[in-house]
Amino acid sequence: MKRTEMRELAFKIIYSKFFNATNEDVLLDADEKGLEFTSKILNNFADHYQEINDYLSSKLKGYTLDRVYKVDLAILILAIIELKYIKENPKEVIINEAVELAKKYSTEKSPKFINGILADIVKE
Repeated sequence: MKRTEMRELAFKIIYSKFFNATNEDVLLDADEKGLEFTSKILNNFADHYQEINDYLSSKLKGYTLDRVYKVDLAILILAIIELKYIKENPKEVIINEAVELAKKYSTEKSPKFINGILADIVKE
């Protein structure tokens, strides 16, 4: 599977965790390299969830985490994990992939919202 597809699977799993659900069976079609990448994302999600939430909260202007759509939140968490912990891909690729996920799964305004937050994060 392509990294884009594995990123999308990781997003779906993170999103499902907000509802105490699990759909990790979506990983059954993944190849070994894809599983390794997705596992890195999910392990960092488990290990740094509160730290990521605190960090993201500090970046939201005029919002609190509970006001952010869960889909957008999952996308932002995924991107932050890649930007801060995994660091295997160029920042521009990570942001672009996050925006594309928002276009596919979220509201009309979400791509701009996500792009703005992630652009501020990479400026640090």
